[in-house]
Amino acid sequence: MSVDPRKGKAVTAKRRSGRSGKEVGFVGLDLGFDLFFNAKRAEKLRTRTLEDYQSYWRYFREWLMENHSEIDEVGQLDTAILREYMNYMSYERTKYDGVAERRVEGCNLSPVTVASRLRALKTMCKFWMSEGLMKEDPAEKLKPPRKDTEEKSVIVDEQLRDLVEAADVDTFAGFRDRTLMLLLADTGLRINEALRLESTHLDIASRCIRLPGHMNKNRKPRIVPVSASVLRELVILMEENRSYFDTDFIFLANYGDPLKADQFRKRLSQYADKVGIDRKVTPVSPHRFRDYFCTNYLLNGGDLFTLQRIVAHADIKTTQGYVKVNEGAMRDSHSQFSPLSRLGMTRAGKRR
Repeated sequence: MSVDPRKGKAVTAKRRSGRSGKEVGFVGLDLGFDLFFNAKRAEKLRTRTLEDYQSYWRYFREWLMENHSEIDEVGQLDTAILREYMNYMSYERTKYDGVAERRVEGCNLSPVTVASRLRALKTMCKFWMSEGLMKEDPAEKLKPPRKDTEEKSVIVDEQLRDLVEAADVDTFAGFRDRTLMLLLADTGLRINEALRLESTHLDIASRCIRLPGHMNKNRKPRIVPVSASVLRELVILMEENRSYFDTDFIFLANYGDPLKADQFRKRLSQYADKVGIDRKVTPVSPHRFRDYFCTNYLLNGGDLFTLQRIVAHADIKTTQGYVKVNEGAMRDSHSQFSPLSRLGMTRAGKRR
């Protein structure tokens, strides 16, 4: 407090309390999330990503309320609490916990699910740190749970042929399903990419599909080559659509609405049961056609970098996961290069 010589009155220049409106740690949890969510929405993240952030935050808040109800500010979160939450997800929480009719006893969350939720929390903490709402990042030292890499069970040629032939092409839905299966196996498109295709995306002269940026995960335009035979089936399907419906979408339900992924998944399961594929041994889903395309593209001599561009993998390591050596070729190579084969020690010598 000082005296202004101009007016002879006391003047205050500083606050008596050192706590400012934006001081580190004094932002409520829900307000902190709202700040984070609005920032990410302003960055125009995908709707699916924003919805995941909301779901993962709700799960975390429910756990906090039950186990650490004393925490109500962003700055109170620390590494120990987040690690405790990781252990809860990995060992205590079961699949569909809280949903009585779907609860699976003894089925813990997968490492992939735990890693996804941890990744979301790490992004939030990094944001709060950058905004000055935390003194330090409590999630910086946390690592995602390790998981065993399991070999994917890819459908084989005979199974693909059986699935395609199981569709009744005398019906509109059967011909549509057959065309969609051929397209997925020929291009490696994601199911949602395929179902959003419109006639304008087909470049018949160049024999390819031109996907605009908004249809791709990386937001970049993409060119996907298509075999002439599959392109011909697509043209026939589009002509069939025009005779019944006024729409530019290629894959339609019986009433003219765009086909949904869940509808196609159910029909695939029906086809798999019809042809006798054990879905416990070889799961049949739309993504399995993408796996089939990637695996066989490489087995047939295609290169990794071209495949990465066709299927739009953000990381080349994802593409490398499809590198599989044919078992027969592996045995032949072993017979040729085994050191024992070179030394001639594989036959039992005669006893004297």
